[in-house]
Amino acid sequence: MSNPYKPTIGDLIEFNAGIYYHWAVYIDKDRLAHLVGCKDNGPLCVECNNSEIRHDCFREVAKRYTSWRINNLLDKYEIRTADGIIEFTDKTKGPATYDIVEGNCEHYAMLCRYGVKISLQIENLKAKVPGFLRKYEQFKKIRNLHLKIKKKMKYVVIFVIFTCVVIVVLKWIRFCKKRKQIKK
Repeated sequence: MSNPYKPTIGDLIEFNAGIYYHWAVYIDKDRLAHLVGCKDNGPLCVECNNSEIRHDCFREVAKRYTSWRINNLLDKYEIRTADGIIEFTDKTKGPATYDIVEGNCEHYAMLCRYGVKISLQIENLKAKVPGFLRKYEQFKKIRNLHLKIKKKMKYVVIFVIFTCVVIVVLKWIRFCKKRKQIKK
């Protein structure tokens, strides 16, 4: 994967993933900082706490996408200094929370360069899909309910297994006592 332009510190890199764009900020020496959402769910993730902000090799990340480009689309606004961007990406590196509507990779990249948390992909989606936020909130409520039920079911299964083990142990003790009485 190649691009005729060499990124410089703070450039926003937009990777084409087909149905969406993944965003990162170039931080020097073929490295970039980006929010990697949901290690378990991949691009289908809408919200999770199993995410992280990573500093990865630009070329390795670029291999996963069909194309990339430098896209400093909001440069009419104030831009952080190169040192400010590096300091911010170093400070924020590590575990992170991902939310497709309020905290995705584009939000993070924009925050790094401009100090503003915005995702134009999400803003465009809100404009094109009537009731998007309402539907998204409804989806989150249903998903959270499903996760609570799933968690409770785990405890029910543990309780049932524990109960079965206790019953088997009690029957074994009773059996052993009866055997002792028969031998006497």
